[in-house]
Amino acid sequence: MNTLAINNDYKFSVQSRLQDILLNLYSGIRDVGGTVDFDSCPSVNHSVKFGIEHTWHTFMPYSAEGKSGDDDLLSTDKVSKKYGHESAVYILDDFTVTDWLKINVGMRLSMFNNVGPQEKYLFDDFSRPTDTLQYGRSEHIQTYYGAEPRLSMRFSVNKSTSIKLGVTYNNQYIHLVSSSTTTLPTDLWVPSTALVKPQRGLQVATGVFKNFKENMYETSIEVYYKRMNNQIEFGQSFVPELGMDIEDSFVFGSAESYGAEFFLKKAYGKLNGWIGYTLSWNNRFFDDLNEGRAFPAKYDRRHDAKVVLIYDISKRWNISATFVYGTGIATTVPIGRYFIEGRVVNEYGDRNGYRLAPYHRADIGATYIMKRKKHYSDITISVYNLYNRRNPYFIYFSAEGNIASGDLNLQAKQVSLFPILPSITWNFKF
Repeated sequence: MNTLAINNDYKFSVQSRLQDILLNLYSGIRDVGGTVDFDSCPSVNHSVKFGIEHTWHTFMPYSAEGKSGDDDLLSTDKVSKKYGHESAVYILDDFTVTDWLKINVGMRLSMFNNVGPQEKYLFDDFSRPTDTLQYGRSEHIQTYYGAEPRLSMRFSVNKSTSIKLGVTYNNQYIHLVSSSTTTLPTDLWVPSTALVKPQRGLQVATGVFKNFKENMYETSIEVYYKRMNNQIEFGQSFVPELGMDIEDSFVFGSAESYGAEFFLKKAYGKLNGWIGYTLSWNNRFFDDLNEGRAFPAKYDRRHDAKVVLIYDISKRWNISATFVYGTGIATTVPIGRYFIEGRVVNEYGDRNGYRLAPYHRADIGATYIMKRKKHYSDITISVYNLYNRRNPYFIYFSAEGNIASGDLNLQAKQVSLFPILPSITWNFKF
C-alpha cells in the first residue's frame, strides 16, 4: 500500500502600470487531496494495481485587481473563483497470458462535482446584466461521471521483435484554454461546470519494436489517432471584460490528433544515445470559429525531433551533446489594419494561420566522476543553447508615430528567453 497526501499551489500573474494605476491579472489552481494505491500479485501471471483518489480543487481562472495609489478600483475575485471535488477508483491487471502475449487491462471510474460558493451573472442579448445566481458554500451545481476503460497488448514475434496495440478512453474535467490572438503564455485552467462539459478522448495506438545486435540497438515505429470531444476555445472576438465570468466567452467543438513516432537508441558501448522524431497533426473543428473550417491547435507541432549523444572517454570522463528541434507555435495575427474614428482596428487572418519561428537549440556537457564505490560523486560542466539561438517566447506589436499625422508605424517584435547559459553541477550520493 502506498498512501500520499498532496497539496499543490500554482499561480500565474501579469502586472502592468499606467502612471499611478496598477493592474494585476492573475490565475491559479490550488489542489488538496490524497491517494491510496495497492499492489497485489494473486498469481505468477497477474500483477494487479488498484486504488482510490480524491482532490479538492480551488480555481482562479481569471481575476483582476486595479489600484490607484492606495485606493482599490476593482476586484473580480467573487466572480472568478470556482470549486470542485474530483474523485476516482481504478483497477489495473498486467496479465501474462502466454510467452508471446501480454495484456494490460484496466478500468477507472471518475467523478467531478462542481460546488459553491459561486456568484454568476446572467446577461441579456446585449451583454447587459439582468440577474445574479448565488450558490452557497458546498452547494451542488453540476456533477459529471465517467468510465475510462483501457487495454494494451504486446505480441512477441520473437526474442527481438514485438508488436504493441493500445486503446484508451479518457475523461478530463480540468481544461486548458489558450488565447489564439496572443503568443503570451496566458493559458488558463478552468473546471467543468454546468456550461463547460468534460472533455472526452479516445486514442488508438500501435507500433512495432525491434532490437538488433544482442539488444545493442533498439528501434520502434508507432502510429496513433486520437479523437476529442467538448474542446474549448475563446470566441472569435474575445476581449477580457472585468466582472464577467470567463466561461461566458467560450465556444465548444471537437478535435483530432494523429501522427507517427520514430525512435532509435544505442543502449551501450563507448558511444551511445538516441534519436527521436515525431510527425503529427492536431486539428480543431468549431462551428463558431474560422468559418467552420478546421484549424491547427495552438500547440500543434508538425515536426518534433531530439538527438542525444553520450561518449565515454574513460571510466571517469564522458561528454554529451543534445539537439532539439520543434515546429513553431501557431497563432492568429492581423493581416490588415484600418482606422475608425481615430482608432486602429485589426483585421485577422485564419485562426492559428501563422507560425512563429521554429524552436531549436544545442546543449553540450562534460562529466567527471570522482568516486564510484562508497560515496559516488561527479561534477558536470554544461552549456545550454550553445549557439545562442533566440527562440521566440512571444511576439507583440509596437506602435511608433501617431494616428493624427498619418505616420503610425506598427511592427511585430519578438521576445526571447534563455540565451547561452553555462553551468556547473555537483552530484553526490551518500
